[in-house]
Amino acid sequence: MKRVIVMALLSLMVLPVMAQLPAEIVKAYPKAKSIKKEAKWTVVYDAKQAVIGYAVYSKPASDGIKGYAGETPLMVALNAKQRIQKVVLLDNMETPNFLQRVIDAGLLNSWDGLKPKRARKHDVDVVSGATYSSRSIIQTFQAAIKNF
Repeated sequence: MKRVIVMALLSLMVLPVMAQLPAEIVKAYPKAKSIKKEAKWTVVYDAKQAVIGYAVYSKPASDGIKGYAGETPLMVALNAKQRIQKVVLLDNMETPNFLQRVIDAGLLNSWDGLKPKRARKHDVDVVSGATYSSRSIIQTFQAAIKNF
């Protein structure tokens, strides 16, 4: 009986740690178990405390960059070798139909595999039919990655 109680208490202690990981971190790094926030990025660790990547958030660097209905904040996920592995669009007020056009066009994947220095110079076109949203995402990405 004592063993069951101890196991239950241990599981309750582990759950809050896992719950602290932001959804965008879990989406970009399925093996993430912990994070450490630095001044301009967040270091992401696996269960063995090995670095599996770096998350760069666009805010506050992107403050004032607006799409049609407001800002389009991002998280740029880099792998341990500091190559971009995913760009995650965070909560925003843009029209879902227009954002879906941007996603379907592959805009968020335009920088995959690039190092930040190369990504800053990478020319990306806006998505027709979602010009304001895609322009905002491109500018927000550039603002975010400039500091890494």
